[in-house]
Amino acid sequence: MRRRWNKVMSRTRRATLLASAVALASLTLAACGGSGGSTSSSSATASSATGFNAAVTSIVNASDKTGGTLRLGASGDCDSWDGANQYYGWCWDVGRLYSRNLLGFKAAPGAAQFTPDMATDLPKVNSDFTSWTFTLRDGLKWEDGTPVTTADFKYGMERLFATDIFATGAGNYFTCILSTCDASGVPAYKGPYADPKGGLNNIVITDKTITYNLVKPQPEFNWLMALPTAGPVKQSADKGKLYTLHPLSDGPFKFDTYQPGKSVTWVRNPNWDPATDPIRKPKVDKVTLTIFANPDDIDQRVQAGDIDLVADGSIQATFQTKILTDPTLKAQADNPNSGGVRYLVVFQTVAPLTNADCRKAVFYAINKVDLRLARGGTTAGDIAGSMTPGGIAGHESTDAYNPYPNGADFKGDVTKAKEALTACGQPNGFTVNMAYVPGGKADKVLAAAQAALAKVGIIVKPLAGEQASYYSTLIGSPATVVSKNIGLAQAGWGYDYPSVNGFFKSIVSTQAIKPSGTSNYASLSSPTVDQGLQAASTATSTAEAETAGKQVNHGVMDAAVYLPYLWDNEFLYRSPRLTNVYCAAGTQNLYDYVSLGTTDGK
Repeated sequence: MRRRWNKVMSRTRRATLLASAVALASLTLAACGGSGGSTSSSSATASSATGFNAAVTSIVNASDKTGGTLRLGASGDCDSWDGANQYYGWCWDVGRLYSRNLLGFKAAPGAAQFTPDMATDLPKVNSDFTSWTFTLRDGLKWEDGTPVTTADFKYGMERLFATDIFATGAGNYFTCILSTCDASGVPAYKGPYADPKGGLNNIVITDKTITYNLVKPQPEFNWLMALPTAGPVKQSADKGKLYTLHPLSDGPFKFDTYQPGKSVTWVRNPNWDPATDPIRKPKVDKVTLTIFANPDDIDQRVQAGDIDLVADGSIQATFQTKILTDPTLKAQADNPNSGGVRYLVVFQTVAPLTNADCRKAVFYAINKVDLRLARGGTTAGDIAGSMTPGGIAGHESTDAYNPYPNGADFKGDVTKAKEALTACGQPNGFTVNMAYVPGGKADKVLAAAQAALAKVGIIVKPLAGEQASYYSTLIGSPATVVSKNIGLAQAGWGYDYPSVNGFFKSIVSTQAIKPSGTSNYASLSSPTVDQGLQAASTATSTAEAETAGKQVNHGVMDAAVYLPYLWDNEFLYRSPRLTNVYCAAGTQNLYDYVSLGTTDGK
C-alpha cells in the first residue's frame, strides 16, 4: 500500500516524523564492521592504536605532522572523475580530495554523522519533507579563485537531467523528485544542454540560500545531498566530455596531471581555505594514483613500500595469505565489513535464461563456498542467501531466508539444478558467456563458477571487460548484453546510503533501466519491487521499513536475476608510514584518504 504525507502537519507530527526518519537512518548505518558482518561501536578512540582491525574503531598513528606524498594504487581507472557520472565507491572516497558538498560526514572512525560542509548548518525542512533550505558559507572558492555560488549548486543539479550524458552516476535519485517524470521515469526537464533557456524553477536561490522544492516528499534528502552527485559545478568551466579530465576543484587538492588508464596526480589547491572546511584536515602535499593492469602487481608494490594503499578495494589472495601468517604484517591490516553484496547477474534477456527455470538451475548448481574461497575465504564475508546485507532494513539471515538452497553445505545441489534444467527444456545444459574484469579474485570467481556449473552441463565462457567501462557500457548496456550473448556477469554492490532505497533503487527499480549506463543490470521490472521501494521511501517506523525491505528483497529473489553469494568484507593493508588511518561509513567503508598523513614527509 502506498502512503502519502499530509500537506499540513502539526509541529508535533512533523517532529515525530523527522525523528523517525533520523532514527531509521541511524539504525541502518553501520561503521566498518569486523569479519562476519558484525558492526563496530559508534564510539571511536583517537590514539596511537595499533594491531589488526585497529582502524575499524580507532585512528591509527594519530598525528598532526604535515608534508609528503600519499601514494595510491588501483587496478583500473575511475569510472569518472566528474561527480555527476561517478559511481564507484572508491572513486567517491578519492573524490573527497577535490570535491565538496553542502553536507558531508564527520572525519572520524565509526558510524557516519552528518555535518555541514559548504553549508553553514543542517537544512531547514518543512513539515512534509518537500522543501529543504541550505545557507552557503562565506569564503568558498574554486581553484581559479572565483567564488562558489548558489548558482553553481543549481547548475550542478540541472546538468544531471542530461541523462544521456550523465547515465552512470547517482542522478536518478534526483531527477524524479526535482521534476515530474512519466511512467518510465523520464523527467519533463531535459537539462541545460538540450534546454539552455529553461531550468529547474523549483530550485530557488538567493545570494546565500538555496531551496530545493521537491515534487514529492523525500525524508532521506540529507543522504542524497551528501552524495558526490549533488555537488556544485561552475557553468563556465563545464567543457562537456573534457570536464572529466579536470573537474574544477573546490576542495583541498586539485588535478595536476591525468593520463587516463595510467595515473593521476593531485596537488594542493591554494584557493582552498581550511577555515571554511569543517571536515577535511589534509596532511600531505600531494596524492598520486598509479593504475596497474594486474592487481597482484599492486600488492607487490605495496609490499616493497612503493605504494601505500590499494585504493580500489581489497588486496589479493597471495598477499592476504602472507599477511595472515605474519604477525608484523597482520598488525597493519583491517578486515571491515563493506556493507555490500557480491553476486552474479543472471540475465533474463539472453536465451535460454529467458526461462526462469534455466536461471534457477544456475542458482541451485552454484558452489558458494568455492566462490567465497575465490574472494579470500572466511575473511571475505558471510555466505548470502539473499541480496539484502546486514545493516539494511529487511535483512534476513541465510538460515531464515534462502529461496534457492544449493545444498546443505552451500556447495551446489546437482539434483535440483538438473530438475530445473529439465523444466526449462535444457536437460543437457547450455552455454553462456560470463562478463568480468580480468585479474586477481575475478579470475578465481570465474573458475569457481565454471567448475560448479559444468557439473550440470552449463558451460561458462569468459568475456573480459575493462574496469572503467565495465558497469557503464558493457553490462550497463542492455543492448550490448544481448548482442554479446552475456548470460552471466560478476558484480558487487554497496549502498549509496544506508536504507532500502539507498541500497536497492539503482539496481532493481524499473525507473533505473536505461539504454546505456543502467545500474539495473538485469533490466528487472517488478511491480512488487517498485511498490516496496515506494513504501520504504515513506516509512516512518522501523517496522514499516522492515516490511518494505523484505518486500523488495523477496521480490528481487523471486525474479531469479541476481544470484547473491557473499555479504562482503574488505581486506585492507595500510603502510606503516601512514598516519591518521581510520575506516568510516562515510568513506564507503574504506580508509578516509583525505585525512591520511605520512611519518616520513616523503
